[in-house]
Amino acid sequence: MNILAFCQFPEGYNESFRTRLREICPDAVIDYVGDCSWDEDEYHRKLRDAEIIIGHTKPSDLQYCRCLKAMLMDIAGADSYLKSSCFPADTVLCSASGAYGVVLAEHAVALVTALCRDLHRYAENKLNHRWDRCVPDKPIEGSTVLILGAGDIGMNTARLLRPMAGRIVGVRRVKREKPALFDEMISFDELDDYLPQADIVCCSLPDTPQTIHLMDARRMRLMKKDAILVNVGRGSLIPTDDLVEVLREGHLRGVALDVFENEPLGPNSPLWDCERLIITPHSAGNAITQESPTNRRICEIIYQNLENYTAGRPLDHVVDRKTGYRTTEEKCCS
Repeated sequence: MNILAFCQFPEGYNESFRTRLREICPDAVIDYVGDCSWDEDEYHRKLRDAEIIIGHTKPSDLQYCRCLKAMLMDIAGADSYLKSSCFPADTVLCSASGAYGVVLAEHAVALVTALCRDLHRYAENKLNHRWDRCVPDKPIEGSTVLILGAGDIGMNTARLLRPMAGRIVGVRRVKREKPALFDEMISFDELDDYLPQADIVCCSLPDTPQTIHLMDARRMRLMKKDAILVNVGRGSLIPTDDLVEVLREGHLRGVALDVFENEPLGPNSPLWDCERLIITPHSAGNAITQESPTNRRICEIIYQNLENYTAGRPLDHVVDRKTGYRTTEEKCCS
């Protein structure tokens, strides 16, 4: 078995990761891309022979794969692979969904707090040497929070906001049983009825046909004039032109985006000049090191799936190619 491992850390995988892989797959040929100085032909040959890929690479690289049975990603977002014509049709795609929920939720709640307490405006005041109180603040205490995407990120966002928020409503594709952290759980079909009630809307949805431009200008205008909108999911959720238009109208107290329709955000994007908008450069999940809790969870997902694969058991964290979400059914590699 040939395994090709891509690493998101510049220093490459640490020794404990390499040792664990060798323990699980003692007879495998394991190549760590960052360790090697292959020419293009050799790199393409490694892709062609790989039975398993660990980590993530450019979707276009996968056109060279001929033996690939499973791709065990170290990231949660699978949309670039699902949209690619290069991804082998019979390859099982496994995400690291479930590993990033805490760190992304921390970022989302930090952005909510910044907008509620006008921290972005105080940062501007400091640059201009201006002592000016921004009043009134918007309290999180007692607020109605709408969380679009009640999966791992949404659940952790609810957990962090639960001690402060008065009411938390989760939004899923289809209505399901309400977890204890939420006061209500609704489906996308009910979204328009709940947006006018929300003080804070936190978005953590994947990029799927159902979610593209879900939060368009019409829906943003349904929100309260002083509502807050935060998106740490996928940039396709909010049309850029619609957001610029709504903000220029003076609607919404503030918006914070970590993700955008087109990334990186170009220097001439109108978003840079929008007032009441906080921008972070798709960095919500990047506050990790190899020893961080997030990366430990990622590694455990990869280890478990390698053990499943070598034992002939179904893989977990499998991405459903039709919906873009994790499938509820495990899948075997033939």
